[in-house]
Amino acid sequence: MDRKHSRSLTFQGVFRDRVEMLLSAQTFVGQVLVILVFVLSIGSLIIYFINSTDPFGSCSSYQDKTIPIDLTFNAFFSFYFGLRLLAADDKVKFWLDMNSIVDIFTIPPTFISYYLKSNWLGLRFLRALRLLELPQILQILRAIRTSNSVKFSKLLSIVLSTLFTAAGFIHLVENSGDPWLKGRNSQNISYFESIYLVMATTSTVGFGDVVAKTSLGRTFIMFFTLGSLVLFANYVPEMVELFGNKRKYTSSYEVAKGKKFIVVCGNITVDSVTAFLRNFLRHKAGEVNTEIVFLGEVPPSLELETIFKCYMAYTTFVSGSALKWEDLRRVAVASAEACLIIADPLCSDSHAEDTSNIMRVLSIKSYYPNTRIIIQILQSHNKVFLPKIASWNWNTGDDIVCLAELKLGLIAQGCLVPGLCTFLTSLFTEQNKKIRPKEPWQRHFFSGLKNRVLTQRLSDDFAGMSFPDVCRLCFVKMHLMLIAIEHKSVCHGYCGLILNPPAQVKLRKNTPGFFIAESAKDVKRAFFYCAVCHSDVYTPELIGKCSCKSKNPRHKTGTTVTVMRNNGREHSGPKTQDSCPATHMSMASNLSLTTR
Repeated sequence: MDRKHSRSLTFQGVFRDRVEMLLSAQTFVGQVLVILVFVLSIGSLIIYFINSTDPFGSCSSYQDKTIPIDLTFNAFFSFYFGLRLLAADDKVKFWLDMNSIVDIFTIPPTFISYYLKSNWLGLRFLRALRLLELPQILQILRAIRTSNSVKFSKLLSIVLSTLFTAAGFIHLVENSGDPWLKGRNSQNISYFESIYLVMATTSTVGFGDVVAKTSLGRTFIMFFTLGSLVLFANYVPEMVELFGNKRKYTSSYEVAKGKKFIVVCGNITVDSVTAFLRNFLRHKAGEVNTEIVFLGEVPPSLELETIFKCYMAYTTFVSGSALKWEDLRRVAVASAEACLIIADPLCSDSHAEDTSNIMRVLSIKSYYPNTRIIIQILQSHNKVFLPKIASWNWNTGDDIVCLAELKLGLIAQGCLVPGLCTFLTSLFTEQNKKIRPKEPWQRHFFSGLKNRVLTQRLSDDFAGMSFPDVCRLCFVKMHLMLIAIEHKSVCHGYCGLILNPPAQVKLRKNTPGFFIAESAKDVKRAFFYCAVCHSDVYTPELIGKCSCKSKNPRHKTGTTVTVMRNNGREHSGPKTQDSCPATHMSMASNLSLTTR
């Protein structure tokens, strides 16, 4: 007996699990079953609309073709109800479920009206609540994929189900009358007139040509009016906003004269946009004069739209694809300072992500070959395809950022130079002001987090000096740490950032230098330094614009740029003859580190 009981329990458990898997729409058969139930529910609702045209409670004929069809539908609903009952773990929760309540009040009236040969509609209008499953059905059919379309289908299903259900209740109580008066105050009203009454009530117009006469109908109208106000206040403005956003994001970006902007496309998500804006807009308000135009293939979600509204002064979103010429023209790629293509580092298929981004590069370069492109690549072996593009030009600023190479390079350099990763993290990480250090080492560590990588044109008095000499002078006199310069070699054609070059490299006039400092005000000392006026000054705060330089018209005010934002500025110095040292090629190969 115990074995039979255990086998019976095992069989019931396995059967219930399979039924539950079938009803969860995770299999093809389950999806077909869910879609079939929805379609038959809409069919039963249409039959209700047809039967509502007959007088309420009139006798029906067996020759009516809608009766056997509706009976077949409800027989299937009874079978589906039994499957759901078997698969339910919590029976109380099952009986209180909305779909269960709909089946309980709609299936029995159909069989009773057929048995009594009476056109009694009852609560069959509750089938309209099945419209709430419309978004799920459309997602199973893959008819909707974007967040806006899903949201619109949810709002539409809520409005329609509420409208049809309320109209069905009005149609029932007005044709039946109040039960305590035995129907003496009933009126013959059609279902269409009930919908008309509900619409007039929902819109708060109230023409008065169709009104509720029963006490139940009038009580329902009072509560429904309050509910319709909430419905309009919450859902209808969102539906209008969805259509408005679709038109808003399909407009073209207007290029302002003298205004710089960049185009960002690729992986446009909440996380990528937030990280990009946090790093690009690190300067204070008013110091950023470059606008960002995001080109997204789908309209932004509500969360992403909120981010764009917070940075409204710097960002513009345009819906489109980088693979279409019309969309590239709408974002004015030809006039942009650069086009950045962002990759998704969390994607499941890195090769497919790189392939899609390379296709965007091909599209942009085909239509606008002179546009500067900076692309993120996840896998290093995919870099070889980009230089093969005919219009790809390293000299004009086209660049590749390989995330895998950066990670591996930092790991390798961290093994050679212990503490390098911590040092770089301190430079490129914002300080959390909420944390108050207590220990001395914590105070020193958080004090180091204030430093940033800044660039500033060096004074012309450094021309002809070697990098170690300039670096020593900046550290002793100005308390600045010079780590790199931008160097241009005429004989070898090399131009780029060189980290800690050897003594053979001599500085020229208007050479940009890269410093580790706390503020842009501090690195200005390297521009204002004068060998005549500041030779005996050892207080960094006293190094400023001197009288001899203020009288010299060839000295102009330099600009300070944070290197952490890749702004794409090209610093060009005067064309002078390079000394072409023999160690220059080895220096370029070993010490050419591009700071991003």
